[in-house]
Amino acid sequence: MFSSAGVPMAVDATQVEGIMSLAQAEECGIAVVMLRDILGMRFETSPAFLKVLLYKEEGGETCGVGVDRLDSLIPVPIGALRLLPEPLLSHAGPRPFWGAIAQGKHVVLLIDLYRLKGLKPCKATTAA
Repeated sequence: MFSSAGVPMAVDATQVEGIMSLAQAEECGIAVVMLRDILGMRFETSPAFLKVLLYKEEGGETCGVGVDRLDSLIPVPIGALRLLPEPLLSHAGPRPFWGAIAQGKHVVLLIDLYRLKGLKPCKATTAA
């Protein structure tokens, strides 16, 4: 689980190849794009909290998506997963969000890292 622009989100851990700081990703030459930029959310956070989730693209290239804060790694029972309602899934174009889970009073959006490529090319960015 992580936060981006203050919104709680989660990803299937099997999609994540590793986690590192933005500085480490830049040193390794890994292309990183901030999730908040992909989603068009204006939100600034301290570079100390930024983390990069690494994932493999179709061609085997390692890319990274930057998130504002890494929260925790928790198992979620399959029965707790809820697909997004059809009206939210019927928009044209790539849809990175596919479902949600309720966690206490909050709803955590579930995102598919592999669908991000269709929203914005994977390219390097620098911390604000």
